[in-house]
Amino acid sequence: MTILNESGIPDVLPPLHAVNGLAERLPDVLVVVVGPQAEAHLVQCLPAVPSPNLPPSRRNQRVIFAILDPDDPPQQGLLASRIVESVAGIRGTSLVLLVAGRTAESLGVDAEFEATLAARKLDVPAEVVNPDAPREVPGILSTDLEDCVLAALVNLCPKRKTSDLVEPASPAKRGGLFGGLLGRGIEASDSNDGRPVVLLGGTLKTGAAQELATEFSRAGVEVAGAVPASGIDDLPPLGEGTVVAVMDPNLTSAATAAERRGATVVKTLMPVGVDGTARFVQDVAEEAGTRTSEVVRARSAWEDLGVLRNRIRGKRIFFTGDTGFEIPLARFLADAGAVVLEVGAPRLDRRFLAAELQALGPDIDVVVSPDYRGQTNRIDESRPDVVISSPGLHLPLVARGHLCRSPRDFFEAGLYGYGGARRILELLVRTMDRAETLDALNL
Repeated sequence: MTILNESGIPDVLPPLHAVNGLAERLPDVLVVVVGPQAEAHLVQCLPAVPSPNLPPSRRNQRVIFAILDPDDPPQQGLLASRIVESVAGIRGTSLVLLVAGRTAESLGVDAEFEATLAARKLDVPAEVVNPDAPREVPGILSTDLEDCVLAALVNLCPKRKTSDLVEPASPAKRGGLFGGLLGRGIEASDSNDGRPVVLLGGTLKTGAAQELATEFSRAGVEVAGAVPASGIDDLPPLGEGTVVAVMDPNLTSAATAAERRGATVVKTLMPVGVDGTARFVQDVAEEAGTRTSEVVRARSAWEDLGVLRNRIRGKRIFFTGDTGFEIPLARFLADAGAVVLEVGAPRLDRRFLAAELQALGPDIDVVVSPDYRGQTNRIDESRPDVVISSPGLHLPLVARGHLCRSPRDFFEAGLYGYGGARRILELLVRTMDRAETLDALNL
């Protein structure tokens, strides 16, 4: 495997298009975006957050904009007053997230001061999220804002110390799916002295945490909760004696925040695909004090996928790079029998993804921050069966006659766990079947 850095043109805009998704996943949070009119227009142009209980005119009410005028910088404290006024008109707000990046700072906004003042007036936590914060590994991802928000939520989790350890419940004494698997209604038991697990990430697909919690429960591991939770009050205790299972390769800031609180962060394969899920469950369980083997479970999962594997075996797949999930996806598809020609990665943290890179193997090239012209030329030359491409390259590649699929379609289908392995392959097979049907009609 060769890792190249082509230094392609970076995305210079902050990843504010993730704001709507945050509001959808965090229903008791008010998101305040601070910036010039152009940034507010960017967010407003995106699809509205699905809120079936609200009329269209009131959707996205938990995302508000503080538009800055470069010719009239705001007075200190004015932003905090506006936040207080907004919260007064919205019921059930448990947290304020102030999204203020480089532009707001250059226009004279002291975001930390404004958040502190607003929190004092509201008696509600207010956290600053800076999508432009410097990172150890350069580059901008569409998930950076999510990473920053989850880091803030980690810091809001109740502190947990080794003196707070409570014996976890046996599977028979747990409540229902959401109660037992995510830490509610747990009774003490003498049968297990393992450390509780907190799942970090999984906001890309509702129910992802519950699906993995089911696998951990089967392995006899207590899942104390997930970040994000269904509400701020449901955030699990996190600190010494807690094992954090990271579900997303892009959450380096959130993982670092968990480590600073004394938690143990497990760096292993992502729970994507059969082998990834098996390694994820086994390594996290071992760190939590429970010895388990996923060999039989993984073998059974591979056997169940036999028909789908036969359909994609030998198919040549090219990843252009968009979300940061390309390496786990490529690793799984290569294990399933596909031929991965190249994996583009918008950014690559080699330490955080060390296990993924090793599992990917030496024969697949990884290109960091790919130059789109050179990448397009390589796609034209290799003529892959499917290109997993970013939205920006999708139409140009289709115009050149390539079969394309967006990596975000895999997120929407749900890519975590053993069930996610099947959904990934089914999506890929449907894509190829549809293309073959259309080709037959054109003959």
